Amino acid sequence: MKILIINNFNSENRVGGVEHYLHELIQYAEKNNSNYIFKWFGKDKIKTNWVEKFYHKTITHEIIQEIESFQPDVIHCFSIGAPITPHFMEFAKSKEIPIVFSFRDYYYICPKNYMLNDKNEVLHKHESALECIFHHQPKRNILFDTLLYLKQSHHKSIIKKHIDYFLTPSENLTQFISKHFKKEGKTLANPILIEQNQNSNSEGNYILFVGRLVPEKGILTLLKAFQNISKQFPEEQLWIVGDGNQREELQDFTENNKLQNVTFLGNKSREELQEIYANSKFSVVPSEYLEAYGNVILESLAFGKTVITSDLVGIKNEIKQNNVGLTYSFKNQKALEEKMVELLSNPGLKSELENNIPKYLATKTFAKHFSDLVYVYENLLSRNR
Repeated sequence: MKILIINNFNSENRVGGVEHYLHELIQYAEKNNSNYIFKWFGKDKIKTNWVEKFYHKTITHEIIQEIESFQPDVIHCFSIGAPITPHFMEFAKSKEIPIVFSFRDYYYICPKNYMLNDKNEVLHKHESALECIFHHQPKRNILFDTLLYLKQSHHKSIIKKHIDYFLTPSENLTQFISKHFKKEGKTLANPILIEQNQNSNSEGNYILFVGRLVPEKGILTLLKAFQNISKQFPEEQLWIVGDGNQREELQDFTENNKLQNVTFLGNKSREELQEIYANSKFSVVPSEYLEAYGNVILESLAFGKTVITSDLVGIKNEIKQNNVGLTYSFKNQKALEEKMVELLSNPGLKSELENNIPKYLATKTFAKHFSDLVYVYENLLSRNR
């Protein structure tokens, strides 16, 4: 079976979790099952004007040529919208090729993607264009936000018309997609994308954050919480891995408040990350926007390290049900401090959470994920025959 993967960026531009996942997916297929051949179509990071954001004619023709030459049995779309626009779908359907769409975030529900209004209330429905443009986060300006909404609505109508099946990583996102797209689909949770290591430092040396350094990730709230934690636990350290447009602001806050036990490490390779996870005490994921899942959480757990997360990560229900970590109300600095104190002062609780991790991770193997995924492909093909 031949599967054409279509994603904004190619295998040379691993700009986020989607690209890392696709890389692992193709590698797994090549190593373990020759019956499935994946080909990844994506582009380099390129600037696009607003016309190209609505309809990129050149790239659409490139995808059509790829479809004609590769002749896939299934097309599987991931993050598309710019530079890749969904207009190729009409051609694919004319060839009777089934299309699967993996929704990895809330963009096709709310183009602002945070799923928060200007009162910091989580959105439970999304129906009004004016409400979105004027009152949903983040805000740019009226012109930009209007064009963004129009672009998303145009692409959404094309996707809604042509896809056959959808996948999402969390139940909450599945419910939204099902309601908005009226298509068949299901939740297929993310697998572990980093090699598990049972020989990690069980005690750990530092509290860890891994992710993009942008406001919606909540790192400033974490720093403020750690500032107070340091008064009670002066020997504790906080390591921050990643980069982004908020890095200078975060470093300035650290310097201005004389937080000497905070270290910014920048971006790290997958190999370097493994050692960093292995020697951490626990990870904190203080997201302040509605995340569809939370791969960093799985990575931390893969090294037997428990987590503290805000209640906006899609994996929060799994964390609670399997008792492998702690959650708190997003943007609630005091609540975050309390959870951190719990883990730092109660080794029994920390051990209990860590002891539950192996059983939970047994459900997150790439082998199980791959089996569930190809079942979707095969089921779609059997319908079309």
